[in-house]
Amino acid sequence: MPKNELFDKNEVIKKAINLFWMKGYEATSLSDLTEKLGIGKGSFYNTFGSKRKLFDTCLSAVHEGGFIGVKQLLNQESDPILGIRRYMEFHSENLLKDPQSKGCLIVNTSTEMAHDKGIESFLLENNQSMKSIIVDYLAGGRLSDRADVIADSILIYTTGVSVLSKFIKDRNRFKASLDQFIQSIES
Repeated sequence: MPKNELFDKNEVIKKAINLFWMKGYEATSLSDLTEKLGIGKGSFYNTFGSKRKLFDTCLSAVHEGGFIGVKQLLNQESDPILGIRRYMEFHSENLLKDPQSKGCLIVNTSTEMAHDKGIESFLLENNQSMKSIIVDYLAGGRLSDRADVIADSILIYTTGVSVLSKFIKDRNRFKASLDQFIQSIES
C-alpha cells in the first residue's frame, strides 16, 4: 500500500526553490534540505528520489512560472516597444527589490552548473523557449524584421541584469541602461 505524504509537496518544492536560490545547488546539502523542508530523509528519498531530481523539479517549476508571467506581461501591451520596456522594468525591479539579492535562480544555475550536460540542455531549452515567446510577441509588428536579434539582445541584457543586481543597487543606473537599450531597438 502506498504511503500517504504527510506534507504538501508544492509547499516543500517552494521551500526547496528558495533554499537552492539562496545557497546554490552544490552548497545545499541533504541535511540543509531535510531541515529546511521539515521532512525526514526517508520521506525525502521516497518523494523526490535524490537532491538532483528535486533540483530539476525546482528548475522546471521556475521555468514554467516564469514563462507564464512573461507571456502575460508582454500581452498586456500592444505596442512592442512599450511591452519590452514593461517586461524589462519588471525584471529589473523584482531583482533590485529583493533584500537578499539572490538574482535569478536559472541564471545562478547557469553560472554554477553550465558544465553539467543535463543542466546545459535545460538552459538551452529555457533560452529557446524564452526567445520564442519574445519573437512571437514581436511577430507581425513594426519590429518583426529584427525580432530574432532583438529577442537575443533582451535575453543577454536580462541575464546581465540578473547577475549585476546581486551587487549593484543603483536603480538610476539600471534605468539609464534600459533607456539606452530601448533607444537602440527603436532606431
